[in-house]
Amino acid sequence: MMKSAAEVINGKIVDVSENGVLTIQARYDDMGTLIKRGYHDCYVQLIDARPISDKQRRSCYALLREIAEYTGNSVEMTKEHMKLKFLAEDLQSMADYFSLSNAPMSVICAFQRYLVRFMVEWDIPCAFSLLDYVDDVDDYIYACLAAKKCCICGRFADLHHVDHVGMGRDRDDIIHEGMRVLPLCRMHHTEAHEIGKEVFRANTT
Repeated sequence: MMKSAAEVINGKIVDVSENGVLTIQARYDDMGTLIKRGYHDCYVQLIDARPISDKQRRSCYALLREIAEYTGNSVEMTKEHMKLKFLAEDLQSMADYFSLSNAPMSVICAFQRYLVRFMVEWDIPCAFSLLDYVDDVDDYIYACLAAKKCCICGRFADLHHVDHVGMGRDRDDIIHEGMRVLPLCRMHHTEAHEIGKEVFRANTT
């Protein structure tokens, strides 16, 4: 059988030094391929051994139901389709086919992030704020910035500067790199200015 270009093998952490160096033990039986390809370096994905929580499972199904309603497919068909897309497109997952009932927490967290990014990118309407269904807020904010969607309600967004631009500066000439911004619709942008950034952040995170 032909081997894939990027092989994945299982291993175990057998030791951790005081300065954080991991010793990993893994078995590889195909010495011919090992020599032919000159394997020396490898990527290591740490698998969260904690079991998936009921909250994570419910969150994934809530997102899948929204996608299913938008596409007109059943939730079950949508679930299987999105799992295959996730495994094919999310190169960081490095996971085998998985079940929402017993997959490692790390895989389900990555799948949940993938579903949220998919909904943002394809402008799929949602009955709830996606902000309440993310485990990585920074990743979600970045996706909303790229899609110009409000991170609170999903409407078209402006940039709300967490770091103030300042008086007398032309916003069109400002280089935003390094400045903290939030993608907010006009309503939430106005609310953030009216109640102050600290109160607004406390109410939305």
